[in-house]
Amino acid sequence: MRFRAHVTAVLACAVLGGCVGTTIPPATFDLRPPKVMTVTAPQPARFQLVVNEPTAVRSLGTNRILVKPDPEKVTYYKGAAWSDQLPRLVQARMVQAFQNAGLVRAVGSRADRLDADLELASQLNAFQVEVNQGDATAHVSLYVKVIDGKRGRMVASRAFETRVPTSYNNATVMVASLNEAFDDVMRDVVPWVSSVKRPQ
Repeated sequence: MRFRAHVTAVLACAVLGGCVGTTIPPATFDLRPPKVMTVTAPQPARFQLVVNEPTAVRSLGTNRILVKPDPEKVTYYKGAAWSDQLPRLVQARMVQAFQNAGLVRAVGSRADRLDADLELASQLNAFQVEVNQGDATAHVSLYVKVIDGKRGRMVASRAFETRVPTSYNNATVMVASLNEAFDDVMRDVVPWVSSVKRPQ
């Protein structure tokens, strides 16, 4: 009981910055392009793909780093932020992941004005650090939908999710773990999307 009270106090200081003598210098963190150069698909796709900005609830649609000390509570790590709004940042890194893998003929966002054969829509369900009984986990969850770019019909959909152990009081470690979790998710997303059969 005493240990749990200590963890709660430490987490409150780190996240809220409300403890006397505790100072956290502002820091901006980036999301790395996923390391997907070595992934393969059963058959490299010949379609053009547009990656849309993921949808997200308000707690994730921000540049702040989300920390959940329990399932119902939403807090943010004080003195640290992403380099852009998280959904836009995830979209940019998803585009880079497909570009690096080279498994589709062309890939970009709507701003690139591609004549999309397929569109990738996604829902950002989790991109946060979760704390449970003193243990912290970086949790990334995406629900991905592949849409026929000509007819607007869904072709395929699937959920992708991973968790990576991390720290609850060190922003650098948190971000590194979130990057690792996102990398793991994209190493599954890229070959799966690339293997989807283009509608005729």
